[in-house]
Amino acid sequence: MRNIVSSRITEAREARSFSMEALADYAGVTKQSISKYERGIINPSSEVLQAISLTLNFPIDFFYKEDTASFATSSALFFRSRSNIAKKVKKACTYQIKWTDEIKNILESYVDFIDNHIPTINDNYDDLSLDDIEELALQMRKEWGLEDRPVGDLIGILENNGVLVSQFAVNNFCAFKGIDAFSSWKNGTPYILYHSIPKSAVRTRFSILHELGHLVLHSAVSDSDAVKKNVLDYADMQADRFAAAFLLPATSFPNDISGTSLASLEVIKRKWGAAFSTIIKRCETLDLLSENQLNYLKRQMTTKKYWHKEPLDDVLVINGPEMLRDAITLLLENNILTRDSFLSVSALPPEDLKSICALPDDFFVGYGSRRKPMLKVL
Repeated sequence: MRNIVSSRITEAREARSFSMEALADYAGVTKQSISKYERGIINPSSEVLQAISLTLNFPIDFFYKEDTASFATSSALFFRSRSNIAKKVKKACTYQIKWTDEIKNILESYVDFIDNHIPTINDNYDDLSLDDIEELALQMRKEWGLEDRPVGDLIGILENNGVLVSQFAVNNFCAFKGIDAFSSWKNGTPYILYHSIPKSAVRTRFSILHELGHLVLHSAVSDSDAVKKNVLDYADMQADRFAAAFLLPATSFPNDISGTSLASLEVIKRKWGAAFSTIIKRCETLDLLSENQLNYLKRQMTTKKYWHKEPLDDVLVINGPEMLRDAITLLLENNILTRDSFLSVSALPPEDLKSICALPDDFFVGYGSRRKPMLKVL
């Protein structure tokens, strides 16, 4: 008889941002009972476990799956966000990283993933000057073979250097409102998860590079420090500077600044894949334009209402992640895994798996359907 893994009940509940009280109401038990289930004092009956499974939209197998959390090593979780993030939403995000890592571990039994080529700062991050960050971004560009050129397929470049990029799975319980991306190191792998709801490609690109900055600069920041406002503000400032320096290198980007019209910004945006606001800020950082010129551009942005939606936002696109999907496809094509067996061993809901692994919408169509024998007329 299989034993229920009590921590998985907590994980499923917190991943959906449910309180114990709310889950207890849906499952038809008391809050105290939920607490005892999660602490492993008692096991839920099969009926209650079924109710929990249906309420939180997790397969029954999830609650029997071994929890490897106690063996994991992780860095602090950092976010690219437009607003303050509730504690319960942050907790839900940690599970998204955990699931992505668990999927990678499953696939790693059969597939060799690319080693990461991400330098990390082990010294005090607050000792870095802005010039140090600029130099670090340029050095990474050089090592990755980008030199001074615009970044084309950003996610492809990151995957080719060992960063595992994924879309995080939104759901009806926790929509992760206001979060563009988040990142963390887990078991030696750098993870960046970004919002799957379509935004402008340039915004998504900058958010992903912002998280790359956190992975490089802030891997040694402790969990306790990562929740302090002064630490977060400073780390975000550094990550923004890294993202801008990587996206618009100081050695070549200035050569394209030839005017102060919005039309000229549109040309630069098409070439470098950066938002108008990012281009203006970079010009300010590198002293490429006078204060009057910068103010003129900002006034034009306000007049045209371009701070939130710009020209080319509906034209430029970003190529999605492929690493996990390619690994799964490779195993399917070589008859090492089937869709059913992959869904079974991962023990995650199909909707979550499709987002995390960038799988087609119809990937799991027919899973679990009854297979009838083929009958022939004699």
